Amino acid sequence: MKRRISISIVFLVLTGHALGQAAPTAALPGFDGAGVTPAGQAGPALPWVDGTLHYALSASEIVSKGYYRGDVTTSEGISGNVGYSSMSQTHPTSLLFAGGVFFGRGGQSGATTFQNVAVSQGLIKGLWAFSVTDSFSFLPLSPVTGVAGVPGVSTPGDLPTPGPADGPAGGILTYSGNRISNALTGSVQRRLTGRTSFSGSGSWMLLHFLDEHAGMDNSMKTGQLALNHIIDARNTVSLAATYAINDTSNILQVLPDSYPATLSYQTKGLSLSYSRQWTRSLSTSLSAGPMWVQSSAAPLIPNRLNYSLNASLGYRRPMTGYNLRFAHGISGGSGVQPGVISDTLSGSVSRTFAREWSGSASLSYIRTSGLLQTPSEGFSTNGITNGEYGTVQVTHGFTRTISGYASYTAQHQSVHQIFATNAFNGLSHTFGFGISWTPRSTRLGDF
Repeated sequence: MKRRISISIVFLVLTGHALGQAAPTAALPGFDGAGVTPAGQAGPALPWVDGTLHYALSASEIVSKGYYRGDVTTSEGISGNVGYSSMSQTHPTSLLFAGGVFFGRGGQSGATTFQNVAVSQGLIKGLWAFSVTDSFSFLPLSPVTGVAGVPGVSTPGDLPTPGPADGPAGGILTYSGNRISNALTGSVQRRLTGRTSFSGSGSWMLLHFLDEHAGMDNSMKTGQLALNHIIDARNTVSLAATYAINDTSNILQVLPDSYPATLSYQTKGLSLSYSRQWTRSLSTSLSAGPMWVQSSAAPLIPNRLNYSLNASLGYRRPMTGYNLRFAHGISGGSGVQPGVISDTLSGSVSRTFAREWSGSASLSYIRTSGLLQTPSEGFSTNGITNGEYGTVQVTHGFTRTISGYASYTAQHQSVHQIFATNAFNGLSHTFGFGISWTPRSTRLGDF
């Protein structure tokens, strides 16, 4: 893998779901103006710069087998992350940066870098609530796990990067190609009555490969309008209309010259959402509705009626957390296909066993079917993939600030009639070992 140093001057943050239609913007619990926070907790006004700063540094040794053409490879890495969360109730702000450098990754000499940067800014004033979020990443492969998104790297905290199931990359495990992804989202919400609000949002997502012929570039623009209603303290419903435009370029690297160099398709959908807080620990949400797909080249991507579905379950206790999610919809194709229909089932669990020991595990299954169809003995859907990936990590604290970790990540994917060559096919194992320095969070208001 070529040596690549990326200098990113782009702000970003973890944005929502790129699978199918975006989940409707739910009404803000307790959003009734009069100085009450979105969480329904009143409090004094604070300077906007006051907040919490946290950071961590890690050194790791990573051993992989099966990912780089079946060879066993080793690499040494130095990584870190820094985050900031403001305490303002009227204009909340959060920032996150995770990045690092590997030496000898993939059996190659030189250095390989990765960065993931994120920023979110909100404004709550009277009957209105605004927010802007942006997330940017530079990675040498598909994001899989943790804040960094790189297998084998320590994953402190519980804010993952958008992985293959989410974000601009969405859907298929890929390798062999430095890529930039960016997701910018803005939203606004206006209270109409004490329990009813109207919201709108728009987003722009981009996946761009820096290495020539590494994959197909993809961009997506979406817009959504929703009507939200709080039934009671535990139940919320939303009705949303969504429109999206998806463009894929560099098609000629996988199709004959007689085909267009760029393909564009649009999705239009309606969805009804319902969320319930069963207890303080248990919550569920469900969103579903029809979706219409229209293409600029109907013989290649036929017009069709499909559907979107998002369902999630969360359970959190002081020492344990569980999350389960299923999603069906349309995403960009990960640079492998010009759009795919995907089904994703993912789950995660985290547990603190004692003061010095903690562990976490995550597992995902993804099935994708390409939107692109070619006339070979009639029309047949191309680009079916089945993939599973999961990570287990155990962390042991030696002191209040020094800890060690061991992790294992497995990735398996089988492909059928994939056009691009950067789709991973087979089974890989990645072992990571390292040590982290994580000082206590700093309150900026104390200075």
